[in-house]
Amino acid sequence: MKKVLNKKIIIIFIVSLALMLLVASILLYFFLTRDKLVFKLIGEEVLTLDVYEQYNDPGIQAIIDKEDVSSDVIVDYSLVDTNKVGTYEVIYKINYDKKEVQLVRTVKVVDSESPVLTLKGNEEIVVEEGNVYQEPGCNAVDNYDPKVNDKIQIINHVNTNVVGVYEVVYTVVDDSGNKSSITRQVVVKPKDDNEIDDYTSLMSSNQITNMSFIDDGVYIEGYVKDNNGSFKIKVCKDNKKDCVNYDMNKKDDYYYYGNIKLSNLDNGTYYMWIESKTAEKVVNKLDMQYRIVRAKLNDKLVTFNYDNDNVTFIVDDFAYQYDILIDPGHGGSDPGASNETIDEKQLNLIQSLYEKERYEEHGLKVLMLRNDLTYGMTMGESTWPAVRKKAYALGFYGVVSKITYSNHHNSSLDTTLSGWEIIVPATSNKEYLSTIYKISDRWTNTYNTLEEHTRVYTRNYNTGTIFSKENNDLYYFTDYYAVLRLPYQLFNVNNVLFEGSYLSNKADFEWYYTNNNWKKLSEDKIRTYVEALGIEYIEPK
Repeated sequence: MKKVLNKKIIIIFIVSLALMLLVASILLYFFLTRDKLVFKLIGEEVLTLDVYEQYNDPGIQAIIDKEDVSSDVIVDYSLVDTNKVGTYEVIYKINYDKKEVQLVRTVKVVDSESPVLTLKGNEEIVVEEGNVYQEPGCNAVDNYDPKVNDKIQIINHVNTNVVGVYEVVYTVVDDSGNKSSITRQVVVKPKDDNEIDDYTSLMSSNQITNMSFIDDGVYIEGYVKDNNGSFKIKVCKDNKKDCVNYDMNKKDDYYYYGNIKLSNLDNGTYYMWIESKTAEKVVNKLDMQYRIVRAKLNDKLVTFNYDNDNVTFIVDDFAYQYDILIDPGHGGSDPGASNETIDEKQLNLIQSLYEKERYEEHGLKVLMLRNDLTYGMTMGESTWPAVRKKAYALGFYGVVSKITYSNHHNSSLDTTLSGWEIIVPATSNKEYLSTIYKISDRWTNTYNTLEEHTRVYTRNYNTGTIFSKENNDLYYFTDYYAVLRLPYQLFNVNNVLFEGSYLSNKADFEWYYTNNNWKKLSEDKIRTYVEALGIEYIEPK
């Protein structure tokens, strides 16, 4: 009986084991024979591209049960922007076993290109011992950073008091950390003693080397050959009659400098003499763009003339001739910026004519430097570029105008830039800028969109660097733009350059010009200036 029971147990065990093996075999069969997914990236998991480089997807491999189903994969690289430095993801999706399976590739867009620096002026500059080294500066252009020119650093250890060879190093680092450098060699040569002993025989002994306006007169520097240890400037009517003497400071045996007050003189024509051992007429052989011309000095209008280089000037009672002077920028063969719709010179004129008419509705007297597409009113030497001759005229008439400004419109290789800019003289003070700040506040409220960049600024002529004027900072470098530079330097006139919009930005231009919003900005300007003149603003009809 016991043997029979043991046999049954063994049989049951064997049968159970057989069933288990059968079930396991069936499960293994289904596992081995069911559909399989092979899903993998082709190429690198992390790709690096240079900015502006086209993204070409390396692809994906998807296989289900040995069948290539790569064409069923959904590839989404819409977030990849190769025009902008950053890290992006490409998403690959496929449905498998009633679920969505994803793979991710990382795309890094980098700017690895260094800025290009170009020297202004010669690679080697020779300066005589003791003379001043004038820094010409350089320009920077970058493939990605539009403001790289503002980031130039200049290392200059030139000592013109010590003979030798020096290097001026210009360095710039763009927003991505790419660095470039360029050098200029400055050679300080020894003085030629023979030349120094005889320099006054090579040029007029009374030659002016610098003249500039001050609040009530002029600052003057110059050479004189015959000296008795002191120098005087004599300002005389009718040659050497009715003279006023001004003591000059002595820099060395042949060099003098000092201030001459002119605003207290009676009306009339005056001659300038330099007196040491003898008296000689002052002469100015500097280029015209360095000869001061005309200025309001307190309640006098002083106008300088240079007949055969002799320095004379006329003193008159000051009176304004115009309320507003408008310079429509560019003109003639100079179109300025442009796009598919319009040239800047045309748009500047359209805006200026509108503003002139609106000012006249307020009873104001307006002078425009041009009323058509020609260069318009210009002055200065015929060899000058038109913009300089225009600036000369702007300064001459700006002296007798209560408000002076230039209308322009911007353009840039960076087509994302939009909005307005106002460019002012480097030395413009808080009082002068108070009206400009009111215009900038109104423009900020009127404009539909403004990306971040400096809106009210000045620019250094020698370096091209931009400096904000929104904090009342004063700068004593030479202004970059001729229509600012010549009026201020030669005429003591502050001129403002209004840049209404970017013609190179289609959306900006459409909002500004196509939709007629430029008139709103003009009205903001007109309202501010009219109110500054103490007149009640009249809304346009």
